[in-house]
Amino acid sequence: MAQKNQPSVSGFSVYQDKHGRDVYYDFITKNGYLILESNAGQFSLYQKRFIIPLIVFALLLNYRIGSFYFDIYIAALAAIIVLVGLEFLFRFRFLRSLTVIPNFRPERKTSYLEQINETNEKNVLLIKALLYLLFGVLLAVYAFMKEITELELIIMLIISVVICIYGIIYLVALAKRKK
Repeated sequence: MAQKNQPSVSGFSVYQDKHGRDVYYDFITKNGYLILESNAGQFSLYQKRFIIPLIVFALLLNYRIGSFYFDIYIAALAAIIVLVGLEFLFRFRFLRSLTVIPNFRPERKTSYLEQINETNEKNVLLIKALLYLLFGVLLAVYAFMKEITELELIIMLIISVVICIYGIIYLVALAKRKK
């Protein structure tokens, strides 16, 4: 089988086997899961299963229905439910639909920045970086403008910093990109 030039997915715990195929390595089961191009979109969604609950938390914390608003405990509970639900779907539904490579030993590990560069075009990297940074800054500005408790402000600022870090990662990947 000929090796392909570009991986279809990137991220943590994603490797290529000796045939050049993308494999997700699950450190819990010590198995590899073959990711085909047809599964790449779904896999990319599940890779964000830890950031999506943060977004849900931030949105619910700032959402009001008439005089009812979601306090920090309801928003946190909803975020935990989303996290558990996504993890359950990932482990017991998505991974089980993939081809298993038992006792997979990663052969070629590329850095996260290299993976980002291999799976994204130059323009896409720039757009993603700018959008992440813009969203992070706007979220911080919104948090300061809104009348919220100190704990809620701290949480919103932490989420904002995490989002900005993603933007910076994309900028660094763009700067290190080979022409």
